[in-house]
Amino acid sequence: MQESAPMWQNFPKRWVMVLLCFAAFLLCNLDRVNMSIAILPMSKEFNWNSATVGLIQSSFFWGYLLTQILGGIWADKIGGKLVLGFGVIWWSTATILTPIAARIGLPFLLIVRAFMGIGEGVAMPAMNNLLSKWIPVSERSRSLALVYSGMYLGSVFGLAFSPILISKFGWPSVFYSFGSLGGIWFALWLRKAYSSPKEDPELSKEKKQLIMGGSISREPVKVIPWRLILSKAPVWALIISHFCHNWGTFILLTWMPTYYNQIFEICSNGECQLYN
Repeated sequence: MQESAPMWQNFPKRWVMVLLCFAAFLLCNLDRVNMSIAILPMSKEFNWNSATVGLIQSSFFWGYLLTQILGGIWADKIGGKLVLGFGVIWWSTATILTPIAARIGLPFLLIVRAFMGIGEGVAMPAMNNLLSKWIPVSERSRSLALVYSGMYLGSVFGLAFSPILISKFGWPSVFYSFGSLGGIWFALWLRKAYSSPKEDPELSKEKKQLIMGGSISREPVKVIPWRLILSKAPVWALIISHFCHNWGTFILLTWMPTYYNQIFEICSNGECQLYN
């Protein structure tokens, strides 16, 4: 009697891609929010005032802004696997270098945080490029919902575990520990991920046809009709709502720990209590 294959071998490859993207987005916010907690003992150690803290917190977005559109262009040209993989290892390295840069001096810290933003900026466009090729339209909503939930879980875990690590091992530990997780993810990504199903040698011809037949993935458009796009009211509704959502979200993620520390003193003498 022939033995059946292990369950993990029968797991659909397209959902392996979804789970890897989910893990990347979890790491994205895990590495992003740790500074919101670590900045509390750091500002005490380095005697930073509120203006300096704001400068440090905003420096991430200098780089983040640069690669939002470029990430999509690069993914179209060289493939989402390379772009997302490069982004994760880039921002993970910047995360690990953050304590070193902080001790060297403020300008170095600002540069490292901006470099981290450059890495994280490519994550969303590269992920969208990948899933447009890997996921059939009928599964698109649930796959995107799972991937985006990784961002919120990353915020939850980052805000919950950062104070614990800081209290036990000091503030540099959150950057070293969270950043090193990106290396583990990157090793799995290189082994399992492909930019499209047709590049995956492990997939049978039938499975490739199933995935590619159910997905709508066209060649990149050479000329984008920006005037036509920006003349549509639904487009502006999406732009405005997305702007307002992100404004509130990032203000809370960035400044809420500082606010609670000023009101309730969750950090004292360099040690942080559990932040909920």
